Amino acid sequence: MNAPPAIMEFLTLSLGMEPDSAGKDAVNRAVAAVMRHEGVSDPRAFEKLFGSSPDVRQRLIDAVVVGETWFFRDRGPFLCLARHALDWHKARPGNVLNVLSAPCATGEEPYSIVMTLLAAGLPPSSFTVDGVDVSALALEKARRACYSKSAFRGNIGQDVARFFETTPSGRKVADPVVRRVAFHLDNLALPGSLAGRGPYAIIFCRNLLIYMTPEARLRIFDRMDRLLIPGGLLFTGHTETNFWHQRGYMPLPWDRAFALTKPASSASFAAAVPAGSTAKPISPKGRPGKIAVLPTGSAAKGKTPIHPDTGPPETPSGERRQPAKPGAANADVKIPPMDAQIQEARRLADAGDTAGAARLCREYTRKFGPAAETYCLMGILSMAGQDLSGAEECFLKALYLDPNHYESLVHISLIYRQKGKETRAALYRERAERKATVKE
Repeated sequence: MNAPPAIMEFLTLSLGMEPDSAGKDAVNRAVAAVMRHEGVSDPRAFEKLFGSSPDVRQRLIDAVVVGETWFFRDRGPFLCLARHALDWHKARPGNVLNVLSAPCATGEEPYSIVMTLLAAGLPPSSFTVDGVDVSALALEKARRACYSKSAFRGNIGQDVARFFETTPSGRKVADPVVRRVAFHLDNLALPGSLAGRGPYAIIFCRNLLIYMTPEARLRIFDRMDRLLIPGGLLFTGHTETNFWHQRGYMPLPWDRAFALTKPASSASFAAAVPAGSTAKPISPKGRPGKIAVLPTGSAAKGKTPIHPDTGPPETPSGERRQPAKPGAANADVKIPPMDAQIQEARRLADAGDTAGAARLCREYTRKFGPAAETYCLMGILSMAGQDLSGAEECFLKALYLDPNHYESLVHISLIYRQKGKETRAALYRERAERKATVKE
C-alpha cells in the first residue's frame, strides 16, 4: 500500500524530510508496520488515528528515521577532535568544553566523542556531551548502551577498547562513559528546538541535511549557528561541507575530517550566549596529520601523539591516506603524480569546490584512464549534488574496476538502503564488512 498523502505531508512538514529522501518503499513499509502494531488494516481509519494520536505519530517517526551508524564512524573527525580538544583544554584551563551530537541516533556517536576525549587525556569534569534525536526508540537504545556486532566496523583500537564491557550479545559501554552523555528527545526541524541548550564549542551534525528540504536545511543552519560559539568547530557530512562553506564557515585543513570553523565574529552569537558567559572563541590549530587518540594521561606527560594503525578502512571515508594537503611533517613523503592529483581533488571536494574536484577527476581519467578511486570520488560528488542515480552509476563503475573497493561498497550500500532496496543494500554491506575483516 501507498502511504496516505496526509502522512507524507506530515513527514515533510514536521521532520523537514524530502519526500523521496527515505525512499517511498521504505516509508510505505514503515506505515504498514505501524498499522500492524495498532491493529488497523483500513488506510483511512489509520489516517484518522494518526491525526489524533501523538503516540502513533512518534511510532511512525521511529520507523521512518534512518539511524544506521556505528562507533567511530569516519575516523578522521575523531582524530581531529582529539587534537582540537587538547588544544582547547590547554588554552582554557578550568573552562568546560561543551559538545553536541545531533542527530545522535542510537548513541554510538556521542559515546565515541566521550571515549575520544577521555582517551586524549581530558578529565571527565572538563567536558559535557549532549545527544539529541527525534526518535524516542533510538534514544531508548542509546540509554541502554548495549550494542551488537553491527555497531562495530573494523578495529576500534586498544586505546578505546577499555571503555567497553563484553556481553553475550556484543558489548556494553562502560558506566563512566554513559554518565558523560545527556540524551534529549527533540526535533531539529521544528522552531524552538534545542531551546535552553548550549552554547557549544563543538557540534557534530553529520549526514542530516542530505535528507532535508531546502527550507528545513536553512532552519537547521540557523539553529546550529546560534548554538555554536564564534570560532567553534562543526563536523558535518562529506557531502554537506559545501552548504556550510557557502554560509561563511571555513573548512579546516584536516584530512577526511569534514570539519569547518564558524567565523570568529557573528551577530547571532549574542542570541546563544547568556549574559556573563565566559565562553571564548576557539582558534583551531588543526592541521593535516596522522594522529590517533592519545591514551589517558599521555597528553599531560607531553608524549608525542600515537600514529594510527595501518589496519582496514573503518568507514566510508576511513581509508589510510596521506593528508590531503601535506605539511612540513610529511615533507619526506613521496607521492606519485597520479595519487597527488586525486588527493588534490579530494581536498577541493572537502573545501566545497565540487566543480574543481570534478574537473580534476576528468583530467585524471583522460591522462591515466579509468580508476576505482576516481569513480568513487565522482560518486561522492554526485551525492553532494543530490544525484543518487549518477552516484550509483559511478560507484558501480568503481566496483567493476575494483570489486573490493571498500569506500564504494559502503556508499552503494547506503544508496540502495536510501532507495528502499534492502536486499541489494545488505549484499554490498556484507561485502564491505568481509573486506574489513580480511584486512584486520
